[in-house]
Amino acid sequence: MKVLALISGGKDSMLALHEVAEEHEIVGLLGIIPENTDSYMFHSVNLHMLDVIADCLEIPITKLKVSGIEEVEVEEVAEQIRDIEADALCIGGIESSYQKKRFEKVCKMAGMELIAPLWERDVEEIMEKVVKNFETIIVSVSAMGLDKSFLGRRIDEKCFNVLKELNKKYKIHLAGEGGEYETLVLDAPLYKKRIKILSAKKVWDGMRGYYLIEGFSKISKELDRKI
Repeated sequence: MKVLALISGGKDSMLALHEVAEEHEIVGLLGIIPENTDSYMFHSVNLHMLDVIADCLEIPITKLKVSGIEEVEVEEVAEQIRDIEADALCIGGIESSYQKKRFEKVCKMAGMELIAPLWERDVEEIMEKVVKNFETIIVSVSAMGLDKSFLGRRIDEKCFNVLKELNKKYKIHLAGEGGEYETLVLDAPLYKKRIKILSAKKVWDGMRGYYLIEGFSKISKELDRKI
C-alpha cells in the first residue's frame, strides 16, 4: 500500500513510520500545525523541525494548518488530505482511544485506511526499541516528577530507568502519551542525515517547560561512515 505517515517529530510517530516502511511504501509525510497550542490531538513544540526531519528522511512532507479546536480539526485534516494519493494514513498512537477514534473518522472522511502499528502494544517494549534504535531528546515536560533538568535530555537507558521509576511513583504514562512529555528524534535508521543541536532555549514556568531548538546542523551519515 501507499502510506502517508503522520509525524510530529517525536518517537512514537517515527517508530510507527519505521515499522510500516518495512511492508509498505511511504509516499509522503504529514505534519499538522495547530493554531491552538493546547490542541488535544497534535504536538505544538518545535514544529519548525518537521521540514528538517523530512529532509533527513528524504521523503516529501505536506504541512497542514488546523484551528486546534476540538472536533473541528478532525474535519479540517480530512478535507485537506482527501486529494493526497495514498491508500492509508499511519499514526503513532499507543493507547489514546480519543486520538484513535478521531483519526478513524479522518480516514473514513478522506477515503483512506488507518494504520496504527503501535496500538495496544506493550509500552515498555516500545520504549526499549526507541532507546535502542533512535537518538531522541525530551522537548517538553508537563507532569509531576519531570522538572527543568529533563529538557533536552536524551532518552537513553539511564533516562528510561528514571522514567520507569516516575511511572511507578506518579503514574505518568511511560511513553508520555498523556502529554506528560514530548520528544524530538534527532537520528533514526531511515534518516539519511542526522540532526545535531547547536543551540536551544529552555522555557520553564515552574510547572512545565519547553526546549526550543534555535540552531542546528544536518550531518550526512554517509560522511560519518567514511570518517
